[in-house]
Amino acid sequence: MDRRSFLCGAALSSAQKLKQAETIYHFSVAGCDVRMSVEFYDRYASSGFWFDERRTNRSFCLSAQGEAGRDCLTNFHGSLAIVRYHIRPHARLRECVRTIDRDGRLGDRPPFERTLSLVDGVVSDIQAFGYEGTGPAAPGPEPWCFLRQDLYFDGQSAPFVVIHWKHTASAIRLLDVIPGETP
Repeated sequence: MDRRSFLCGAALSSAQKLKQAETIYHFSVAGCDVRMSVEFYDRYASSGFWFDERRTNRSFCLSAQGEAGRDCLTNFHGSLAIVRYHIRPHARLRECVRTIDRDGRLGDRPPFERTLSLVDGVVSDIQAFGYEGTGPAAPGPEPWCFLRQDLYFDGQSAPFVVIHWKHTASAIRLLDVIPGETP
């Protein structure tokens, strides 16, 4: 792991040819109808961490910290999951992501929090986990982490959904999608 920096974070992909599977969840909570679709991209590799934004028809690249257009990854190997939330009526979302457990080879990661704005009732989120480097990962069991993602409607103190993720370099998977209490 000396030349590689592992990611446990958010990003977004448009690699439609590599899509492995799509899972869809529907639920109603807090007076909103939510449709959550997840596309999985296992064993993803790129010679640049570039993505297409469908709504604006623009391309952008991402850094290991998820910053657009700065210090972009040039040789990413790992896995991606793209989540799209379709919410009616429209609402702003706030997410808080915490590491529940992780492989001992990975460093500590502080909780991540941000507000997501919907465009025409849709917001996208990218989950990415892997390494920057050339060639295959180091031999042995692959690093992993378990994450808890709480999603809140703007102004609410309780999450409307709690999502548990397992991230590895070969695949990202949803473990639980737990709708919250309706206020």
